[in-house]
Amino acid sequence: MPVLPGEGLVKVVDVDAYIKRMSDPRSGFVFDVTVMELKLENGSKFVMSNIPIEIVEAVNVLKNNIDTPRRQSLFIFLMNSEVFKDAAVNAVKEVVIDEIDQNTGLYTATLVLEEDGFKLKLKMIPSHAVYLALIAGRPIYVLEKLVHESYSEEEY
Repeated sequence: MPVLPGEGLVKVVDVDAYIKRMSDPRSGFVFDVTVMELKLENGSKFVMSNIPIEIVEAVNVLKNNIDTPRRQSLFIFLMNSEVFKDAAVNAVKEVVIDEIDQNTGLYTATLVLEEDGFKLKLKMIPSHAVYLALIAGRPIYVLEKLVHESYSEEEY
């Protein structure tokens, strides 16, 4: 989705991924929710929930918050592959979280790849795209409109 005039992007300055314990006040039912929290340059946060647990784990390994588990996911394997990291650094240019499906509440991100003069934009699951940008050391942005909309629905 191209950013239209008047629509701004907010740059992500830090990413945290964690498991949040929650409970239903009426039933007392306790459950865990996986969360990816994007800290933005304007001081606000953009929060996505129900992130794959493998992404939560891989982000924390990447940030040296936890040790590499004995049983690795594909995401941790890719992070440790020099061939993959080199390819990501060369091809990944940026990630923009730029859509929300109003029916499902699911966000979509655009991963921008460019190499040898060819530019490709792929629609991706945002947590996966953010993870690729973290590995490649590339910028991550959120459409400003989505940041403002998320505040009205924020539960965290």
